Parts: sequence; C-alpha cells; structure tokens
Amino acid sequence: MTHRRRVGVYLTTEAVLANPDYAALLRDRIGLNLAILSYSGAVSPLVARLSPFDGVPLSDACLRDVVIRHVDGESVDPREFDWVRQSCGPAVRVGGQDGPFEAALAILKGAGLEVWLCAGAWTERRLMFCPSHPGVNQWFEALYVDLAQRYGADGLDITHARYPMGSFARGLFACTCDRCAADARSRGYDHAAMVRSLADAATRLAQTDLSRLAVVADRGIGPFDFLQVLGLPLTLLQWFRWRCDLLADNLQRFRAAVRRAAGPQFVFGTDTHPASLSLFVGHDHTQFHCYSDFASPLVSHISAFVVDTLVVWARFLQALRPDLHEAEALRLVYRFLGYGQVGLADAVAALDPDHPASLAYRIPLPELVGCDLRKARALLSPELPSYPIIHGTGWPRGAIDTIVSEAEAFGHDGVIWQGTDELVDYRLR
Repeated sequence: MTHRRRVGVYLTTEAVLANPDYAALLRDRIGLNLAILSYSGAVSPLVARLSPFDGVPLSDACLRDVVIRHVDGESVDPREFDWVRQSCGPAVRVGGQDGPFEAALAILKGAGLEVWLCAGAWTERRLMFCPSHPGVNQWFEALYVDLAQRYGADGLDITHARYPMGSFARGLFACTCDRCAADARSRGYDHAAMVRSLADAATRLAQTDLSRLAVVADRGIGPFDFLQVLGLPLTLLQWFRWRCDLLADNLQRFRAAVRRAAGPQFVFGTDTHPASLSLFVGHDHTQFHCYSDFASPLVSHISAFVVDTLVVWARFLQALRPDLHEAEALRLVYRFLGYGQVGLADAVAALDPDHPASLAYRIPLPELVGCDLRKARALLSPELPSYPIIHGTGWPRGAIDTIVSEAEAFGHDGVIWQGTDELVDYRLR
C-alpha cells in the first residue's frame, strides 16, 4: 500500500505568530507539508458544561475522584495537583483564546500546509486521569469532536493517550479504583489477582539471585526467560494487557465520534510510546490501526522515556537486592527491555540522567533510536502510515541524518520534527 509522505513539525500559537515566515521557510527548505499546532483556543460552552471538574479550580474531592489510584489506594502523584487546578477540564488549561489560535492556524493554512491540532489526553506527566471514569471520557469525546468541527483543521493528533511513563514507577501500579476493577472484570480479567501479582513480582525479584541471572543475561536472555526464572504468574502479564485494551477501546470510541462529526477524511490518531516500553504504558503497536489513522513513534524523548526508565528500574533492582552491582542491574534491564545490543554504558554516571540536554552526545544515539524504530515498523500494521517524531534541535546533525535515513529504510513514511535548529539557519523569536 502506498502511504502519503509527510514531513511535519510541532508548533505553538505563540511561535507561529512571532515567526509568521517560519512555516513557509520550512516548506521550501525541508519539504514541510504538515504542521501540528498545539491547541490553545477557548473551549466551547457546550464542552465546558461536560467537564468532570466541579469548578475552576476543582475541589480536592473531585480531583481525587478523577485521577488514577495506586495499589496503596492513594493518588499516583499529588505533586502535580496544582497543574490540574489551573485547568477547566482534563488536559485543557484555563485562559484559552480563539483569536490568536485561529490567526496562527490561518498562517499555517496560508503556507499551503496540512494542519493537525494537537490535544492532550489522560496523562499529564506523572499524573493521569482515570481512563475508566465516564465523565473523563465523555469530556474527551466532546472536546475532540468540537476541535474537529470548529476550526477547519485537517486532523487531530492526540498526545499523552497513555499511562505515565515508565521512569515514574508508581504509574505501573495503577489504576486500582472501583471503576477500573469493574472494567477489568467486564473483560474477563481478575483485577484482584492482577493487583496481587504486582506485589508478588517484587517479592520474587528480592528472592532471586540476580547476580547469577546477570551472568546468564550476558550470554543472551529474553523476556520469557526472565518470566520463567522468576516464576511470574500470567496475571502479571494480564495487568498490562488489560490496560492496553482499556485505552484502545476508549480511543476507538473517540475516533468513531470524530468521524461521524467531521467525516471519514478527517485524520485522527495518537503518538506511540517507544516500542520497547510501550506495553508498560498501555500501547500495543499491533492494535494501533484499530483506533489511529497513523502512527508517530515518539523516539525523541530519549531521556525521560528511555534512559530515565532504564536507570530507575536498575536502581529498583538494587534496592531489592543490595548485593547486585550497578553494572549488573543495568545489563539486566537492558536485556529485559531489548536494548542489550545498543551499546549503552554499564554505569549510571556515564548515562548522567541529571543532565538530559547533553545525553544525545553521550550515548550511541542512532543505535538507541533505531532499535525502537525497527520494532515499531515491524509491529505496526503494514496498512498504517508511520511518521517518527525526531529531534531537530539538540541532537548531533550526523546522528539525525543517520536516523532519518534508517527510518526510511525501515519503512517509515516521513518524519515529524521537534525543533529545527540543526536543520535550518533560523532561530525562533
């Protein structure tokens, strides 16, 4: 099947208005034909009335009702509650203005570009709105339909339609509210057994000679070998399977509503988490064509998504087994997640997670990104076009060129840029 080639860039209203010649310059210099504009307009009164929030700011009781629950019964991350209090509904901040937003959209359209609107979903960063909450899902459906009908855009690119990233470990253990338990049971899952298996997994890890396992891992070991050695129950795998099913069904519902409202030609889709980690955040690449018109493998966040996760998980293993050396812990995590052949350092100091801005210059970047791009294209339906999200700012130019060339060779259909400083001599005002 022939897929349309797209070269896109993420933009904000402020950046477009301050740099009205930027989109046309990118069109002429790098073949830009798509702009993804972050939504900054004003929510319509009809959508506003459907907000699951009980006011602006919402009450503490309402806030705790709409966010996910950890297995300990507490909200996953109260540190981000202040962010939610500045919102009129999930993923939409107070104070949006249609005038500037529509002016930015007109500039992009005037440059001859296809324009997708970028809107948020269940997860902010660590905090997540419960994907089983009927009011939350009603809000997102109404919001997406409204965006598709009101502004004359060509598509919607939904971001953060996932559970919290793997580097925030508490997100792996949610949601355990009554609504989620009922949803799991309705799908034939034993929610209580799945929750118990999460605690059992930590106990089994603490009882396992992980140093011996690290030696075996150096000779070659895969995920199923780990499951066998640790004796992990099927219910642990079902926990992550169920979360994928829940998000997939919700996204199918949203796309169907948008297509009814805006027509089948209107594009609806969402970005995809790095393939090696995707199941842990509720993304099953093999399901994406069921609810998304495209895939955009989000391989640009090498620090927050990938390296931070590797470090956090290695430290977790060391906390369970203090006799495990740091290098052994890192190698175990690399092997388990499929990064064993990338060539990452065996020391956290070399990865230096506290300085993410320079990470691209300290790791084998094309190998790391290429690992997930190969997996993504192999797992995605051949019928689904794929546009990897790649940094055009803050990465070595030689590595960028290698990644883009390999992405095309793997069968991806273009690229979506985050920043363009390395591509064109133009600094945004």
